[in-house]
Amino acid sequence: MLDAEARILLDLMDEATKAGRPKLETLPHAVGRAAVDKMSEDSEADPPSVGDTVDGVFAGPGGPIKYRRYLPLGVTLALTQGSLPTLIYYHGGGFVIGTIETHDSTCRRLANKSRCQVISIDYRLSPEHPFPAPIDDGIAAFRHIRDHADTFGADAARLAVGGDSAGGAVAAVVCQALRDAKEPGPAFQMLIYPATDSSKESASRQQFAEGYFLTKGLMDWFWKAYVPAGTDLADLRLSPLLAKDFAGLPPAFVLTAGHDPLRDEGRAYANRLIDAGVKTTYVNYPGTIHGFFSLTRFLKQGLKANDEAAAVMSAFFGT
Repeated sequence: MLDAEARILLDLMDEATKAGRPKLETLPHAVGRAAVDKMSEDSEADPPSVGDTVDGVFAGPGGPIKYRRYLPLGVTLALTQGSLPTLIYYHGGGFVIGTIETHDSTCRRLANKSRCQVISIDYRLSPEHPFPAPIDDGIAAFRHIRDHADTFGADAARLAVGGDSAGGAVAAVVCQALRDAKEPGPAFQMLIYPATDSSKESASRQQFAEGYFLTKGLMDWFWKAYVPAGTDLADLRLSPLLAKDFAGLPPAFVLTAGHDPLRDEGRAYANRLIDAGVKTTYVNYPGTIHGFFSLTRFLKQGLKANDEAAAVMSAFFGT
């Protein structure tokens, strides 16, 4: 059953559409991005204070990559001693929308609750930079922070990756790519309703295709911008669930929402990790919808999920 707060939010969205607000998938991508990014910023709970934030830029494969560092409350640049376990976070948004700002409050809360540093990555977006540009930036960001850990006040042996939706997909692919390259990779992964299988429609994609925020029309709008025609949808950078081997991947926290088209592929990814012997915490929030992890002004289950994800990572790193 859908939670009351989720039902209220969906009803408000439906009323706005009936009153004349255009659906995102009817707009040009650049126009839709500007409108939704502002709405997304306003949909997060008020940003909590943190110890410090630092904005910066480093060179990426297709140009500069912007980032923002968040130090947990009570920790400042001036007072930092040694290096911190660090979560490299990739925001969601279908590889088309989303910014550091749309997930600012979420990253602040994760930093405070986990007592870890969080570094939010502003990877390139489609349609200006289609697949595999966002993935390339995600991998490059991890490598850069790992190789310059001292500059970021990070412990190179205690780096995690995480993200929601498209960002969760980036995080999953980063883990597989670094393992396959036999490079030092993430120590932990936080996958929030990740998109893990683009090769087919799961039962949940069909069940929740309409009326639950992330509609089929919206996913098609994202996909048209992100994936060039003729691309092999079984490419593991689009469908990491199809990887033959999950052994050697880092311990994971995987979260899904019960009324989310991506629910089944997120759960399947967690099961593949578990079957491969990877220590995995899987949690499903049955009464809520895609996006709830950051729609925290309206969906208080999102705050609970933020705290649960942070607690699992904190326990893993001993913070």
